[in-house]
Amino acid sequence: MKEGSNVSRIFFVVDGLIKEYMESRDKNIIIKLSKSKDFIGLTSLYGEDTYCFTATAMKDTLLCSIDPADIKSLMTQCCVFSREVAKWYCENYNAMLCKCLNLGLRQLNGKLANVLLYLNSDEFKEFDIFSSISRKDLAELSGMSLESVVRVLAEFDHDQIIELKGKKIYIKDLERLKRINQNG
Repeated sequence: MKEGSNVSRIFFVVDGLIKEYMESRDKNIIIKLSKSKDFIGLTSLYGEDTYCFTATAMKDTLLCSIDPADIKSLMTQCCVFSREVAKWYCENYNAMLCKCLNLGLRQLNGKLANVLLYLNSDEFKEFDIFSSISRKDLAELSGMSLESVVRVLAEFDHDQIIELKGKKIYIKDLERLKRINQNG
C-alpha cells in the first residue's frame, strides 16, 4: 500500500510484521508497527479515498485483503464485530496520542528510551524485533536523526543500559530505561 494511492482494499494482518510510515522529502516517520490481528487502511473506511501512509512488510507476512464495502456491511449487521473494530481503533488512537507526546515533548534520550520500551513490549516478543530492526527504523520510529540514534545507543551501551552486539540490541537495565522514559 502506497501513500496517496486510491483505497481499494482494507488489509488484515493474519501473520507477520508491517511498518506503516508517512513519507516526506527528507525523512520518513514510522507511525506504527502492525502485527497479527491488526488492520491496515481502516482509517480510510469513512474518510479519505486515498491511503495516508505507506505500508511495507518487515518480515514474511500473510494478509487478508477485504473490500471496504464488506467491512461496512459487517459493521452494520454485526454488533460484536463493530465493537471489536471500535476497541481496536480506540487502542490505536491512544497509541498515536502517546506517539505524538514522544515525538514532540521529549529529549533525545527519552525518545529513544520510549521506542526501545515499545519494541521490548510483549506484543513484539515473537518477532525477535531487536535482531531485525535497523538503526534507520529506530530513527524513523523515534523522530530522530540516524546520527542521534547511533550516538544515544552508544551512550546507553556505555552506561550499561543496553548491550549492542552488531545490529542486535539487548536491554540490560530495564528499570533505568523506564526512568529515562519517564523523565523524558
